[in-house]
Amino acid sequence: MSYFIKRLCLVAFGLLVTLLIAEGITRIFLNPVDYLWRNLSYDPVLRYRIEPHSAGHDSWGYRNRHVPERADIVSLGDSQTYGESAPAKYSWPSILGSLTGKETYNMGIGGYGPAEYFYLLENKALELKPGAVVAGFYLGNDLADTYTAVYTVERWHDLRSREILHSRNDENNEAKAGETPPVKESPPVKKPLTGELKGKVYGAAGWLAENSVLYRVVTASYLGDRMRQNMMLDFGEKITMLEAPEYGIDTGFTPVRRLEALDLEKEDVREGLRLALGFFDSMNKLAEKNGVRFLVVILPTKESVYGEFIEGNKSLQYSGEIDRLLRNEGQVSAEAESYFSEHGIPYIDLLGPLSEAAFHEQIYPGNYSGHFNENGNRIIAESIKQYLDKLQ
Repeated sequence: MSYFIKRLCLVAFGLLVTLLIAEGITRIFLNPVDYLWRNLSYDPVLRYRIEPHSAGHDSWGYRNRHVPERADIVSLGDSQTYGESAPAKYSWPSILGSLTGKETYNMGIGGYGPAEYFYLLENKALELKPGAVVAGFYLGNDLADTYTAVYTVERWHDLRSREILHSRNDENNEAKAGETPPVKESPPVKKPLTGELKGKVYGAAGWLAENSVLYRVVTASYLGDRMRQNMMLDFGEKITMLEAPEYGIDTGFTPVRRLEALDLEKEDVREGLRLALGFFDSMNKLAEKNGVRFLVVILPTKESVYGEFIEGNKSLQYSGEIDRLLRNEGQVSAEAESYFSEHGIPYIDLLGPLSEAAFHEQIYPGNYSGHFNENGNRIIAESIKQYLDKLQ
C-alpha cells in the first residue's frame, strides 16, 4: 500500500512539474493581460480599480507593460478603449501608438464613464505630461455609467439634479406613508471586467482563471464563440443573430440590453447624457488650461454600425427594440455633436468609417460581443491619427 502511495505521489509531482513548465512556456509566448481575470479593489471615487500588477497590468493597474515617465498620447475610456475583445497590442490606443510612433498610454477600464475619465485626467493622466488626450465616448453605456457614478459617489454630489433628488424624496415619503412608490427603471449597473461567465465560476476554477494563462488558453479554446453564446442564451441574454453571407457577416447583437442604457424616455438616461456632456466640457477646459490637445472619439454601438442591415428588418428577433435603439442613439449622437460644436470641444464621430468597413471586413468577433476586434480597433486608430495629423 505504501508503495502505491509513493508511486501516486511521484506521478502527481511529475504532473505538477509538467504543468508549471507548460505555464512558464505559455507566459513566454502569450501576454497574461490578454487571458487572466483581473483582481478588482474598491476605490471611493472610481468605485473600483484593477489592482496594480494584477493579471499582467502595470503598476498603476492599466493595460500597459509599464508606466512611462512621459506619454505623448493618453487615452481614456471604457472597455472599448481597454480593448476587451482584442489582445493588448491590438487595442486602438496601442495601434495608435504604432501608427504614430509616439508613446501612447492606455487608461481605459471597462465600466468607467465620463465621470471617471475626468477624474483620471485631473488626478493621473496629466502626470504623464501628454501632448494629447483622447477620450472614447461609447454611446452604448457611457450615459448609464455616468449616471451611476454621479448618483452613487459622494464626490459628485453637487452635480446631482435637484428635481431628481426631490422626486426620490417624494417617492420615499409616499413609501413611508404606506403607499407603494412608482416603479422607476434605472440604467443597468454593469458588473465590471468579470466577463460574462466569471460570475458563474467559483472555487478552484475561479482561482485558476485569475492565475493560470495555460488554464485560460485551454478553456477559451474549449468554450468557443458559439458554445459561449449558447450558454449566455441559457442565462437569459436576449441575442439577435444576423447572417449576410454576401458580405461575410455572421454575427449577433444585444439590442434589448443596449436599449436599456440608451432609452431617452427614461429620466436616468437623459440625466446621464446631461452629466456626460458636462464632464467632457470640463475635460476640454482642463486640457486647454494645461496646454494639452483634447479629442472626444464618439464610438457607436454595434447595432448602429450594422444599421443598414438591421434597421426596419422585421425578420430579425427583437426588431422593435432594434429600431427604437437606433432612433435613440441617433438622437444622442446628434445632441452630443451639437453640444461639442457649441462648446468648442474637438470630436470625431466614427459611425461612418466603421459602417463602411463592416461591408468588407469583420470588425467584431464572430459572436454577439459589441467590442471591436483588431480590425475595428485599427479603423478607430487610423481615424484618430488622421485627425491629429491635421493639427500638426
